[in-house]
Amino acid sequence: MAKKKLLWGAAMAVFLLSCGAPKVLTTPKNEATNFEATGNYSQALTAWASYFETTAIEEVAGADFAQAAKTAFKAGNAAQAIGWFDQARYKNYADADMYQTLAAIYQQQNNLSKELSALEYITENYGTDNNEVNARLLAIYTEIDASDKALEVWSKMDSASKNKEENLDHYFEVNKALENEAVCDSLADVLLGKNPEHLEALEWNAKKYYWAGQNRYEREMAKYNANKTRKNYNTLLKELDLVTADFKKALPYLNKLWKLNPGKEYAGYLANIYARFGNEDKTKFYQNYMK
Repeated sequence: MAKKKLLWGAAMAVFLLSCGAPKVLTTPKNEATNFEATGNYSQALTAWASYFETTAIEEVAGADFAQAAKTAFKAGNAAQAIGWFDQARYKNYADADMYQTLAAIYQQQNNLSKELSALEYITENYGTDNNEVNARLLAIYTEIDASDKALEVWSKMDSASKNKEENLDHYFEVNKALENEAVCDSLADVLLGKNPEHLEALEWNAKKYYWAGQNRYEREMAKYNANKTRKNYNTLLKELDLVTADFKKALPYLNKLWKLNPGKEYAGYLANIYARFGNEDKTKFYQNYMK
C-alpha cells in the first residue's frame, strides 16, 4: 500500500511539473524563419506579412524587414520585396545581401541605372571582393562603354572569375574598344581554347591574319610597281610568300566562320584568298555569294 502511494505521488509530481512548465509560443516571425529554413518561401512570405500586421512598427527591426524582403524575392514577389527593403532603409538598416537582391530585382526589370547604383553601393560600402558583383559590374560597364571602370573591376576579380568565358567575353570587348591589339590577340586564343566556335575570337584571328596578308600584298605591289627592277622583283616574290603564309593562317578561321554562318559576310575574304592561291573554282564559288 505504501508503495502504491509512493508511485501515485511521483506520478502526480510529474503531472504538476508538466502543467507548470512554460509553453513555447510559435510567433509569425518564428514561423517565417522556419518556413525559410525548409525552402517554403511562399508560406514564409505569408508569415512575415502576418508578423508585420500584428506588430507595432516601432518594435520591428530593420533587419526583419530586410530578411522578409529577401524572402519575398525568393517567393517571386519583387514588388513586396522592394517595399520591405524601403522599410529597412527607413530604419537605417542595410547589408550587402540586401543590395545584391535589389540589384537582381532591377536586373529582372531591365532597370540598368538602378541596378548599377545598387551594385556600386555594395563595392563602396562592403568591399570589392564579391566576384558575383564584380562580374555583373564588368558586364554593365562593357555595355555602357565605361572601359576604364571595366578594367578597374577586372583587376579586382580573382583568377577563377577571370577564367570564366562570360567574363573573358566582356574583357575581350573592352580591349577591342580600347584597341589593345596585343591583349586581344592573347584573349582570342584563350577563348578559342575554351570554345572552338567562339564567333568573336574566330573573327579576330581571321581578320588579323587576312589583313596582315592583304596589307602586305598591297604595300609590296605598290613598291614594285613604282620601281620595277630585278632586285625589287626578287624582293616582291619573298614578300608574296609571306602573304601566302598569312592567308593560310587566316583560312582555317574563315572556314569555321563560313560553316557557322555561310554568306556574304565572309565570302569576300575567302574569294580573295583563293584568288591569290589561283584556285578559280573556289574563287567563283565564293564570289557568287558576294552579289
